[in-house]
Amino acid sequence: MNIRGVYWALLIGLSLTLLFQWTSEKREESVSEHLLSAQTSSLSVSDGLVSIENNELYVVVSVATGNIVETRLKKYPVENVEGSLGYRVFGESNDTAFNYYFKSGFTNTFPLYAVKDMGSDYVLLADEKLGLVKKISFSDSRYELSIVDESLVGVGGKVFASLYRTDGKALDLKRGALDGGMMNNSSYEGVAISSERDPYDTYRLSRIDEKKEVLTRSGWIAFVQKYFFAALIGSDEYIYNYQVFPQDSGIYRMGYTVENSSGNVSASHEHRLFVGPKVRKDLMERADNLELSIDMGWFWFLAQPMVLVMDWINGYLNNWGLTIIVFTIMIKLLFWPVTAKSFRSMAAMRKITPELNEVKEIYKDDRQKQANETMKLMKKHGANPLGGCLPLLIQMPFFIGFFFALREMVELRHSELGFWADLSAPDPYFVLPALFCIVMILTQRLNPQPAGMDPTQAQVMKYMPIMFSVLFIFFPAALCLYTVVNSAVQLAQQTYLYKQQGALDTD
Repeated sequence: MNIRGVYWALLIGLSLTLLFQWTSEKREESVSEHLLSAQTSSLSVSDGLVSIENNELYVVVSVATGNIVETRLKKYPVENVEGSLGYRVFGESNDTAFNYYFKSGFTNTFPLYAVKDMGSDYVLLADEKLGLVKKISFSDSRYELSIVDESLVGVGGKVFASLYRTDGKALDLKRGALDGGMMNNSSYEGVAISSERDPYDTYRLSRIDEKKEVLTRSGWIAFVQKYFFAALIGSDEYIYNYQVFPQDSGIYRMGYTVENSSGNVSASHEHRLFVGPKVRKDLMERADNLELSIDMGWFWFLAQPMVLVMDWINGYLNNWGLTIIVFTIMIKLLFWPVTAKSFRSMAAMRKITPELNEVKEIYKDDRQKQANETMKLMKKHGANPLGGCLPLLIQMPFFIGFFFALREMVELRHSELGFWADLSAPDPYFVLPALFCIVMILTQRLNPQPAGMDPTQAQVMKYMPIMFSVLFIFFPAALCLYTVVNSAVQLAQQTYLYKQQGALDTD
């Protein structure tokens, strides 16, 4: 391998990485300071805002409108530092035109509420002129709000509940090249609806050019984003018309009307609003198909059981970094019969490399004869130049499934392992990409180049470890950890089999 070429490739890769890191830190600096300094716990009725809270949620309500204008997840801080406020699902950004809030009530009514009663965990609003009452409180579930809209005199409209948001990303998730990672922030963001007809139907905001409607009993509608989301959950007692509206004055609206709760009589309806993290077990207990909001990608049928197994392992280890290491070793042991057969074929290929080189030299002027003699020699010794592809192809779906699983697991956010403070973010020290590069180089040295390989292709293969390592700089540390452990265990397995087959004696 050309040492000078390696040096320049590493230098350029690290320079670009440091540049991305510096620019992302500058972009996020002002936002972080704002988040750490903005205190909202001193709200009062005189400000037009009131707050309620439980152990998990801090909720800000606009008195006049009854809208929920801000929510903070108290157990999920924005920054992994002391004093950081909780992550916001609803809220407004001062730096951008982003706004996200909840509204409910009766159509064709325009109430002006005042506080009738309130405590630390509930607020009762009333518009006595219109005879409308709204109570916002916490249900028995930790991240679920109960919003009861009641008409004391009867109204002509339908009961509705809606989420309003501008077109934008999550409020408090970083978007820097290294802070969030370009591969880390690509999970699905958009509207999802669960109905009797379709358990999980999605609509990206950019593709909503006309009104979407789904009529169903129960079900739910949500705006799905990375790690945390908000969902309106229906009841089996009612039929809902779930609706998604195209952008209007920069605002998207999604929600429902309750089809059998209208008329000029006294009416009352309770809305269930979930605002919280995407924890699979919690979502499964809350509503049918709500766990589908966790985007597991193409190989969800592999990713979901892997998450369950990792959750079981973590119950004993109580450390997600160690869990990933143990789980990876288990996967490698599971595929050992397949990889062992492949490695034996590759070991045979390594042993006959000197003979292959002789054939290449003897028949260098006759390509057809060279190819025929090469095939005869490999068949005689049971060697296969593509033997290493089989375990790769078998493991690829698991790798992809694991990638999506790790990308979506909120449990990994701010999860620590040694000096890695956040396994959901890229490795800030580049240790894991560097280790992966070393393991790949050692693996390459065990595997001889196939006879007759194009020189250009051979040169590209030499630099593959560096190219992959630069790419892994932008991957979540959890995924890099899995890849390093997977490659290291495979290298150990391969070395053991080569020694057993006497293939290392050819050096």
